[in-house]
Amino acid sequence: MKLSQIVQSCNLNEIVFCSNDEIKAGYCGDLMSDVIGHAESESIWITVQAHKNSIAVALIKGIRAIVFSNDVVVDQELTDKAKEEGINLYSSDKNSFQLCGMIYKLLEDDKNQA
Repeated sequence: MKLSQIVQSCNLNEIVFCSNDEIKAGYCGDLMSDVIGHAESESIWITVQAHKNSIAVALIKGIRAIVFSNDVVVDQELTDKAKEEGINLYSSDKNSFQLCGMIYKLLEDDKNQA
């Protein structure tokens, strides 16, 4: 599923757009070591951890986009690093549980249509 479909369906707020990547999976977690251990490549990651280490984790795992839930504030240092590394960033006023449910359903529906 294209990232743009998820963004539109979930009404995500764009912070940094680099490319309309194909998203094949999702992960939700705020503990960096957990994300490193379990997130799949070509995924979208839902978290409240809005700092430069999030970009490093995304690069290590091949994560294509990060969504910050709960209207987490994202600073300029993070957006600059995301642009430099080509990581898409979004925010939402929804909590992580709500976003996970929405994105999971979209990805499953997309798999079932293929």
